[in-house]
Amino acid sequence: MVIVNNQLQVAKIKLAFIIFFFVGLGLLVPFFVSQFITTEHYMMLIIGLMFLLSVLFLVIIKPEHIHMVEFKNSLQIKNYPARPILRQYKAFEIKLNLLHHFEIHKSFFNKKVTLTIWVKTKKGVGNYPPLSLSALSKNEQSKLIKYLNQHSIDKKKNIIPS
Repeated sequence: MVIVNNQLQVAKIKLAFIIFFFVGLGLLVPFFVSQFITTEHYMMLIIGLMFLLSVLFLVIIKPEHIHMVEFKNSLQIKNYPARPILRQYKAFEIKLNLLHHFEIHKSFFNKKVTLTIWVKTKKGVGNYPPLSLSALSKNEQSKLIKYLNQHSIDKKKNIIPS
């Protein structure tokens, strides 16, 4: 059963990343190449900087493609960053009976949302690297929270911001 798959949102984010970056650079070029600077050049500079700031915003919130599937009493998670360059694919599998608790943290004006999953091991409780839920819609986030809350062992330790 597929729990979360945000492939379409990530494709849109990648496209926006590429378009905003190149349009922003394209709007900055006339300002630095032109010999006579006019008010149109300043307007292009401001608009170009706005596009580049939106690219910086996407870099800061770090949206990720997340594919979570429940398969044979385990949770399989595959993820990679939405940025078009320097991507590293990660995949791991968690037995549902070992899922201890989870934490969700929001930062950067509640736009950067991260999930940390804690599992029970032979040596105690350990965590997996945080996953970015920034590219998930609110419905997908609530569906994921509901699913993880349902399968976690220690529900009192779950951190879910409102």
